[in-house]
Amino acid sequence: MVKNKKKKILFTTKWLSYTALMTALVVATGYIPGIPVLTGKIYWCDFAIYTAAYILDPLAAMIVGGVGTTFFDLFGINGTAYNAIPSLIIHGMQGLFASLIFTVLKKYFNKPGSNKREGVIAVISSIFPALWVILGYFIKRITWETLAPEVAVLKMPANVLQEIIGVTVAVVICYVCRFKRQLKRAHLLPDFKGEILDSGEVKDLGMQDANENTED
Repeated sequence: MVKNKKKKILFTTKWLSYTALMTALVVATGYIPGIPVLTGKIYWCDFAIYTAAYILDPLAAMIVGGVGTTFFDLFGINGTAYNAIPSLIIHGMQGLFASLIFTVLKKYFNKPGSNKREGVIAVISSIFPALWVILGYFIKRITWETLAPEVAVLKMPANVLQEIIGVTVAVVICYVCRFKRQLKRAHLLPDFKGEILDSGEVKDLGMQDANENTED
């Protein structure tokens, strides 16, 4: 656990665990063979990033997207280490934007205690991040890879399909299959604000645990 100057716990064990797990999932999806389509390939990391955006907070989603894709580029078997920095920026901001927009829209347009609109909100909140990824890869190809603009344009349809599939799969997992609701019912859904305790509460919990151990 990490504390700030006011002695408040910012990153709990659950926060670290969920973030690490989803980051590892992004790395793992990189090993799934891409589907050749048109002038490019469709990869699977986006569904994991969007799933993290719908379940975790913006900071965690940014880490999942950026660090997850960067780790795969650095240590993957495809020799894509040269993509590590662009992946960190493009997919890191993708996760941040998706989670941030989702959080804001959910706050203002979803009824308290209701999940009926969450699926629609998730789709809407993913539009800008998807456009960001498509534009980001276009810019990366004409700068980082020094491809001609017309060649970079020909590769854009694959990114468009990848984003559509990524959002669709994430929404199906979280809302059609009710994965997020099942997590909530099992009290496994991260509630990061509820886990931020001040030092006094932590001390009280520690004393309570000590008393229970003594009684045992």
